[in-house]
Amino acid sequence: MQLYNHRVIRIIRESLKLTQQEMSNKLGVSRACLITYENGRSKGIRDFFFERMIAQFGIDLRRPENPHRIVFVDSTRIPLQVYQYLSTLEINET
Repeated sequence: MQLYNHRVIRIIRESLKLTQQEMSNKLGVSRACLITYENGRSKGIRDFFFERMIAQFGIDLRRPENPHRIVFVDSTRIPLQVYQYLSTLEINET
C-alpha cells in the first residue's frame, strides 16, 4: 500500500483553519501524535489515524491509486470551499 505524503495532513489542517490541538481533538489523538504524522515521523500503526481522518473529514490518506491527489470518500464532511480547494491540489514530494 502506498502511504500518504505527510505534508498533506498539514495542508488539510491549515485549509480547515484548525490548530494542531483542534485537529487532534477532532481526531481523538494527542497533539504530539498529530505532530508525528504531520512531520512524517510516525512509526506506529496508521490504521486508527487513517480511519479517524475518513470518519471526521471524509479524506482517505491510503490513496494507492494516485499519490499526488487527496482522495475524498465523503466530501460533505468538510466545507465546500475547502473541498474545492483541496480537490484541485497536486501534492508532490519535496
